[in-house]
Amino acid sequence: MFINEAGWVAIGFVIFCLIAWRYGAKPFIEVLDNRAKQVQAKLEEAEKLRQEAKDVLNNYKRLQDEAEQEAKNILERAEEHAKQLQINAEENTKALIARQEKQAKQKINAAEKQALVDVKNLVIDLSIKASEETLIDEIDEKKSTGLILDSSKKLNLNI
Repeated sequence: MFINEAGWVAIGFVIFCLIAWRYGAKPFIEVLDNRAKQVQAKLEEAEKLRQEAKDVLNNYKRLQDEAEQEAKNILERAEEHAKQLQINAEENTKALIARQEKQAKQKINAAEKQALVDVKNLVIDLSIKASEETLIDEIDEKKSTGLILDSSKKLNLNI
């Protein structure tokens, strides 16, 4: 008996390890393999989710870029429309001013013509009045009757 107590404990431990390795390693390895598979599946799912999130983010960035471009286009169209409205308003104002100026000139011309007619009529009225007063002062009744008869004869000849 060459082996003491510590040797028997060592031999028992080695036998235990061999039995545990032989019968316990397989289930232990299966548990570790299952756990590794679960971790791997979760990592793949996380990668999938990360890729989906990246795709969604890219989609939203693209939508944001499109919205910004659309906003720029709307602003550009609004500016062009405002410029066109301003040009139209200026043209309409110029045309209105031209029409009003033309109407004012026409009114001035009409007023000038009317003033000339009024002055002529006034001159005629004054001339007639002056002639009447002169004739009344210088012509007596006999001369006036003779002049009226002569004028009547001349009118009859002209008609």
